[in-house]
Amino acid sequence: MEHVEMIRTQADQLRTLMAQRLGLKRGSLARRVARAGRRLPSGVRNDIATVAEAEKIASNPKLAVRLDANTIKSSYDRAAVHLRAIDVADRRKGMALSILGSMAFNFLAAMTLLLVVLRWRGLI
Repeated sequence: MEHVEMIRTQADQLRTLMAQRLGLKRGSLARRVARAGRRLPSGVRNDIATVAEAEKIASNPKLAVRLDANTIKSSYDRAAVHLRAIDVADRRKGMALSILGSMAFNFLAAMTLLLVVLRWRGLI
């Protein structure tokens, strides 16, 4: 019975970490993993999916006996370590720099195209 409570606690902690670090605040754990998509490595997604599946199975007392607590704990540990290592501020800076970089490239490409057209028309 203590394994069932441990699994629920671990799932709740993963939900909290995903809300804090990835901004995924709604839905079940499986739904949050699906929405995270490529923001999480496949191994971490699989680990969180394992905990989500164990949480679902733990709600049935007859099936809860079949759960392996060590496997679930190691999956939880790997996922929690990865989620705690995510730096939210760094992700925001990276996204802002990515947007600014693409805008700068588009501006340079447009100016180059403008100069080529002006040269071709003989206006320069």
